[in-house]
Formats: sequence, C-alpha cells, structure tokens
Amino acid sequence: MMTSSIRYEYPLLRVPASLIIDDWSVVCLNEQGGVEYKKMRKILLSLLDLGVKGKLSLVPCIVSSSGEILGYVNKGIKGLPDNELAETLRLIREKAVKYFDITPEILTHSFVVDTESNKTLSEKEWEWSQSQDLETLTKYIAKALEILKDVGVVANGVTSPCDFGREVEGIYARAVLEAEKKIYGIKLTWYFLNVERCSRRVTPRLMYFDKESEEAVVSIPSCSKDHLARSEDPFKSIDNWIAEDGSKGRLVDVYRNKSYIIFHTHWWSIQSEESLKALRETIARINRYFNVVWMKCSQIARYFAAIKTTKYKVLESNQETRIVLDPLFTCENFTLSIETSKPIRKINVSGEPLVHSTKVEPNTWTTIDQRTYLCFNLSKRTIVEIKY
Repeated sequence: MMTSSIRYEYPLLRVPASLIIDDWSVVCLNEQGGVEYKKMRKILLSLLDLGVKGKLSLVPCIVSSSGEILGYVNKGIKGLPDNELAETLRLIREKAVKYFDITPEILTHSFVVDTESNKTLSEKEWEWSQSQDLETLTKYIAKALEILKDVGVVANGVTSPCDFGREVEGIYARAVLEAEKKIYGIKLTWYFLNVERCSRRVTPRLMYFDKESEEAVVSIPSCSKDHLARSEDPFKSIDNWIAEDGSKGRLVDVYRNKSYIIFHTHWWSIQSEESLKALRETIARINRYFNVVWMKCSQIARYFAAIKTTKYKVLESNQETRIVLDPLFTCENFTLSIETSKPIRKINVSGEPLVHSTKVEPNTWTTIDQRTYLCFNLSKRTIVEIKY
C-alpha cells in the first residue's frame, strides 16, 4: 500500500446534511408590538418531528421595532409569563438539543445593545459589526453566549443576523473563538454567516487554525437561498431545492458536485401548515434520492476540522500495515479509505477489532472496488492495524 493512497472520506461514506433554522426565539412580535409565544412553541415542537439534525437560533434579547428592550431569555420578557418562558426553555434543553445546535443569532437580531448601559443604539447589529475590532466583537458575542449559558444551553457556535461580520470576517471568526473560550472554554467552534447560492461546490471552510493551542474556527455555509421565504405556493417553491422526481434543483446540483447539503430556512417561512408540510416533503425527497447523514452543524465542523488537520504516518511490513493518526480534534464515524492489493485478514483500531461488513457502518471495514473503507471513532493518537 502506498502512503498516497490514503484518503479521508465523508462520514459513513455519506454526504453530510444539515438544516439551519434562523431567526427563532421564545417569542415573536405581533402587529401591535406585543409578544406571542404560542406560535413559537408550536414551531419548536414541529421541528422536533422532522427527523433531521441541524441548527436552531435562539435570539437572547427581544427588542421592539422602536428599539425598546422587552427582555432577555434569562431574566424574563415583557408580556411573556415566566412559567411559559420556563417551559419553552425546558423543551430546548431536554428535546431540541438532541437534534439541533442552539446558537444565539448574536444578541437582538435588531438594534445594537450597549452592553455597559443596557440601552439600544440607533444602528442595527449587522451595520455596526462591519467597523468593529476584535475586542469589541468578542465582548458583544460573549454577552449573547453568556445569556444562553445562564439558561442551561451550551451554544458551541453562533449565527450572524443578516450579514453580521461579513466585511471583517477574519476578525469575526477570531472573535467567535475568543468569546467561546471565555464563556464555555470551547476551542473548536463554528459560525453561520455565508450563503453560497451559485457555487458549484459548497463546503465548510477552516477559517482559523492554531496547531499549538489546538484551536479552530469553521465557517458553515448554506448552499441555497430560502425557497420557502414569502412563498405563495410552498410545494411549487421547494422544487427549486429538489424536484419531486429528484432530477433537478439547487440541492441536486450541489449533491452531484459532492457538496455538503447544508441549507437554511427561517421560522417565519414555515409558520403555516402548508409551508411546514412542504419542508417535510423537501426532507423526504432528500432522504429518498440522496445518500446523506444528518448532522448538527457542530458535528460537521468537528469532522471537517479533523479531516483538514489530522496528520498520519504509515509503517508497512509483509504481514501488516500500521497507520498512526495524530488528530488534534476527535470525532465520531471518522471514515478513511486505502487502496488494497493483498487479502485483508482483520483490522484493529487502537487494539479493538473492526467488524467486516458489506457496507460502511460505525466500527466496520469493507472493500469496494479495490479500496478498503474503515469507519471508527477518531481519538487522540489512533493506531490502525491492517493485518494480511
């Protein structure tokens, strides 16, 4: 076996897929400027039945259209009974986190809050962000993370409201990391900012990596616009993602180019029964026509960081081949493949045998068209022993 024949694959040899839900919080504003919570609870419960994984925003601070702060999810919100707030937060902690990463969509998804005076400024967050430095952005992001931590939510990444941080993305990426380290001690983090509507191939990006400190930041992009946004005919609109027969659509195009299937919508895009049914149909089509594995954004970020930074060396003899992997970031269902010319007797990973299988599953190995595929959980200094 030649060292150059080793190739890191998609997990389980399936394309990572993730559904991003933007703009959600415990309440929304009605036309009179008051808050509604039942609608948001209903949407939350609907998301839990989709059978997918991804990301759900939880906006920490609720601000009126005039800039009045109505409250914070950790302290109470004007017009929202405390027991109803507690119930929604319980559902998030006990149910939603099984399927979705919960992130702040920075602080308000509206006006900037002066964190010293606790008053809103005239600028919107996305406008303000484009001229800020590392220290200021870190402090602002940390405030949002701190609120979610206070209600028992581990937010391992963040979501940009609109194009927050786009013009200073390098600084923004570092600010996300510094804020995560400060609030949670997290050293591998991610953010959702970019929507790539036209790129032929869409993948995450490793935006920052420090080998010595074992730190990384991954950008998780959406590959498509929100085709359910303000749609008058949701079932017709989802054909823009994937047609009923799976023959065309934006998701079909990027799938054919071996892209990650990460796409987004907004809570207000799926608030009607028809639009929610259309989203369910989109998911059904993805599962029917694509070979995907649904993952949270944090799982995708971790896997991507692992395959981009893990170094290896190969030790060969007539009886066996050893692959020594030295990852900085561990992950589940790490999948690699090698060219094989000899019959393989067994494969061990860190002393434990992999099961010979006819398909790629966790803790197995299989041979397809003269390549052998191995799937296992990647831990620090993993030794793969291939015995002939």
